[in-house]
Amino acid sequence: MRTWMLAVACSFIALAGCQRDTSPAPVDPKVAADPCLLRVGWDPWEPYQFEGPDGAVAGLDVEIVRQLAGDAGCSLEFVRGSWQELLGQLREGRVHVLMAASPTAEREVYARFSQPYRRETFALFARAEDAAALKEKDLQELARAQRRIAVTDGYYYGESATQMILDQATREAFVAAPIVELNYARLVDGDVDALLDDPFVAAAVLRRKGWTERIVRLPLEIHSGDVSLMFSKAGVSADTAGRLDAALAAHKADGSLRKLIDRYQS
Repeated sequence: MRTWMLAVACSFIALAGCQRDTSPAPVDPKVAADPCLLRVGWDPWEPYQFEGPDGAVAGLDVEIVRQLAGDAGCSLEFVRGSWQELLGQLREGRVHVLMAASPTAEREVYARFSQPYRRETFALFARAEDAAALKEKDLQELARAQRRIAVTDGYYYGESATQMILDQATREAFVAAPIVELNYARLVDGDVDALLDDPFVAAAVLRRKGWTERIVRLPLEIHSGDVSLMFSKAGVSADTAGRLDAALAAHKADGSLRKLIDRYQS
């Protein structure tokens, strides 16, 4: 998810902030000889990353990072921002870890990646009254019909969709926003005709906004591939990144990672 940069003229900007983790995972004394503090970037994307009722950062990706940090002997500090802001901070070493990132050659210049930990899918959503007219169309057909499709700045929607978003012949069909929820407001207001988002994120947004009857899911799905944790080369040593990746491999091997993912996505 989240790989390219689009220029977005928008006055709605996510406020960046910093939140210390108040409930760190227990540290295994066997691996605590080299303690570390990791600044983890996040942007609201429920159920993967969000702020809970108690003000603490929560979600599937967050639970995974907390567990791995405990296994690797690290403590966490969470930094909120838009995805593009966080990518810049990770490049500079001011943010150390980003979650749910797609490995690319461009990013490997300044970041290391863990092994994949979950697969990501995007679906197309539209206003209920437009569903019948749009449900059989793919992205190419929507673009040719001059339909406007909302995407989130910096997100990766798979190779084919990404090429369309960047290609001069089709890019005007895509309207980018710096944060996910702005896309839903634009769809409700009629500023766009459809939007692309993770179906579990969409379910959370629509439930919270009370829009489950106004916005519906269409048949189109895009499998964008596997996502990993991304570590800043400027801020995270190869040894620390290796310990975190080894912890991830252990949770994959014993089945605990699969159980955690299923709990959020069931």
